[in-house]
Amino acid sequence: MITAGTSFGSDVDDIDTLVADPLALLVQWLPPHDSELRPLAALSTIGRDGIPSLRHVLVSDRDATGLYFHTDSGSEKVAELAANPVAAMSVAWPELGRQVTVRGIVERTSRAAAADIYRRRSRYLQLLAWLNTHDNARLSAYDRRHLWAEFDEAHPVLDPPERWAGFRLRPLTLTFWRGDMLGQSVRQQYTLTDGRWSGRILAG
Repeated sequence: MITAGTSFGSDVDDIDTLVADPLALLVQWLPPHDSELRPLAALSTIGRDGIPSLRHVLVSDRDATGLYFHTDSGSEKVAELAANPVAAMSVAWPELGRQVTVRGIVERTSRAAAADIYRRRSRYLQLLAWLNTHDNARLSAYDRRHLWAEFDEAHPVLDPPERWAGFRLRPLTLTFWRGDMLGQSVRQQYTLTDGRWSGRILAG
């Protein structure tokens, strides 16, 4: 059975009161990096054609400075972030009636920090970081699986590939949405201005 406390993080007791530190609430809402149910987040960047670009990424970790995700440095999203280092991420927990949306500045993490995250990844995701290439995608399903099995057997221990990269989204706005099966849903929206957070309550 999935429980909020073990799989999805937890909430404050008084959900109607604005918090002094919304980053601490963000950390509290999200599960730790070693949770089996680390959330997928919708990541929105600005496409190089000026149109918003959206995909889902695994939230690698979270702390009092923001959210972390990791990807191939040759991906389209990395090119978009190089051109315009801003993004939004949104994570939803339908089972709990919660959603958080983060907007802010994206910065690249150190190679050592990215490698540490890689070592925590499942064997499948470690292999995927090496084999998820455009060339391999053009192979047949049979050939892709054969290549995967051969590579897996030949590399019992893996370090991250050179193209493995980590990013941190530093929040400028945080929006916490809470549903209510018996009444109106509401949002708490926090904005960072001159190093200080201010909040307001909005309709859901």
